[in-house]
Amino acid sequence: MRKTPIAEWLLAHVAGRDRSAAIMGDLEELAASRSRLWFWIEYLRTLISLGWRTGGSAFILAFVCVRFMYGTVIQWLMNHRAPTLMQAGLFGVYNLHVRIITWNISMVMAQVLCFATPFVVIRFGLRNRLTQLACALFVIGIPFYTLRPWVMDLSGLLSVLIIAAVLVATPWRKPLAILAGTCLSAIAVKVIYLFLLPSVFHHRHIPWMPSSWVDATSFAFAAIVCVYLHHWLLQRPVASDRTIA
Repeated sequence: MRKTPIAEWLLAHVAGRDRSAAIMGDLEELAASRSRLWFWIEYLRTLISLGWRTGGSAFILAFVCVRFMYGTVIQWLMNHRAPTLMQAGLFGVYNLHVRIITWNISMVMAQVLCFATPFVVIRFGLRNRLTQLACALFVIGIPFYTLRPWVMDLSGLLSVLIIAAVLVATPWRKPLAILAGTCLSAIAVKVIYLFLLPSVFHHRHIPWMPSSWVDATSFAFAAIVCVYLHHWLLQRPVASDRTIA
């Protein structure tokens, strides 16, 4: 490991410090009777086998899912939308301003979940509470894009009920906090680019970037926040398990 600090660091990022130290030690011990070429082949094989769920690969696959969702699934749903959004919904006609606010919240949440859900599925697996919560909210939120008022109303209501239930259930609060941080970080990047920068530059010399790049930047930032919060809130040992040492 002293001879390959970069390889050690990369493996530690994928497998954890203790596990990577053991793996590197075994590889270097076996390489002593073989060759450096064998060492690097086995190292790459180990890195790939352990790293397919890392943030990088999860991000790429999740971003591909986003492009598919918006290019195929959501496009199909919107092609079957209602003629007008101002018709009576699930609860009849209520305050228009409240309805617009709830619809915008549902739309933004569904958009971010198109990325967050496949990301956490690949990164953390289906048995993770964060993954299960993201999947539940995604299944409820995606019908919003049918743009049928009663479906949009129902989607918003069910989302609120699930979030309220999660806030009551202690084991689910941390996954909700992680998901909220992930969504808010992606939204923050888009708000900065779409609203803050134009106001700063007064609509002149605004740094131009294709929409796909803006999405990639916002989702990359969201992925970093998601992994950090997951490690901090769900993977870090509780206080009772720690020692002064």
